[in-house]
Amino acid sequence: MYARGILFGKMKYELGDHSFVRCPENGLVADIEFKMKGYFGGTYNAIGGVIKNENTGEILYELSGMWSGEMFVKDMVTGKKEVLFDATHAKHTPPTVRPLGEQGECESQKLWHKTVIAIKEQNHEAATDEKTKIEDRQREVAAKRQQAGTEWHPKLFRKVRGGPGGSEEGEEDLDWILAANIDGPTPEAMSQQILSVAPILRGQTPQNTSGPSTQIHQQSAPPPPASNDLIDFGQSDNLTSAPGDSRPPPSKDNPHDLRDPLEPGYPVKRVDTLTSDLDEFVDAKT
Repeated sequence: MYARGILFGKMKYELGDHSFVRCPENGLVADIEFKMKGYFGGTYNAIGGVIKNENTGEILYELSGMWSGEMFVKDMVTGKKEVLFDATHAKHTPPTVRPLGEQGECESQKLWHKTVIAIKEQNHEAATDEKTKIEDRQREVAAKRQQAGTEWHPKLFRKVRGGPGGSEEGEEDLDWILAANIDGPTPEAMSQQILSVAPILRGQTPQNTSGPSTQIHQQSAPPPPASNDLIDFGQSDNLTSAPGDSRPPPSKDNPHDLRDPLEPGYPVKRVDTLTSDLDEFVDAKT
């Protein structure tokens, strides 16, 4: 998302990116581009794209229009063009959001709540102060990770297993992918799988979901210096050692500190600061 008119004119947000939707069952892929308005021409909220056979590369349909208005699909065989979706006459469905009291400290709505309130009140000084607090805290956490020699990984996402022969070959354009398998035989089963990843509905808590937990891996070399504009959501604010961990020699009853190298047979234990769950990390070779 980009903002125009910051220095002059009316401020306006724009979407500018690519979206890929693949269906492995029938070999089709949709490549949709959210276009940005040019400096000397074009329009806001425009889209363009194609639907093609991924196996043959044949373009079957062409997509065009505006995501905020009428979107069209054109059959490349017959040349027929028709309305795919008309957003101007669609009924708006507000998102289902859990109350702030049920959200974690790093969930974006709660994290940016004070900043958003200040923006709505047109209190730009307060909005800047709240934004700076968040950024400073993230920089401090990143610096602590760097000093400890730890590498941060998203709580709910993982790296794409792309490349030749990879299980997700062709997905290399994606930085991260959901660390869960959504492959239920029915829509109801898939809904349950999605709801088990993380709290989504009102009343859900981290304790009644079975999603993946935050992963922190030991690095053999220090990570690159933290960026000055780092803002990453979902990470723990502090690295808390497991109860009873006072850094004596490793034993089954006395786990490693996260700063220590992993040794076979001795898992690293850590308390998640958001959920209070006790996580164990073991050497993959064991």
